[in-house]
Amino acid sequence: MLSGALAGIAEILIAFYTNSVSASSHGNFYELYGIAAAVLGGCSLRGGEGSIVGIIIGTVLLQVLQNLVNLLGIPSSLNFAVMGAVILIGVVADQILKRRSAQS
Repeated sequence: MLSGALAGIAEILIAFYTNSVSASSHGNFYELYGIAAAVLGGCSLRGGEGSIVGIIIGTVLLQVLQNLVNLLGIPSSLNFAVMGAVILIGVVADQILKRRSAQS
């Protein structure tokens, strides 16, 4: 019941944010933003690590990154490429840190 109420509230907020109600396009690629925010917040994609505070910080960093993309004049069509690059850099950094911690 609580998850349904929270989903309804989220949909109302998205409708206010986008100034439209189009069920077929709401939420497209939002999972990419969620994954990128979690990776930026320090969560390992292999699981078992991370914190809620880290994910909140990752979400803030993701919004700053999106604003930076807009300010630099990068076309909005490349926004998903930037998010993919952020995820890729996060995964590579996580892999390097895991190898270094295993060696020491």
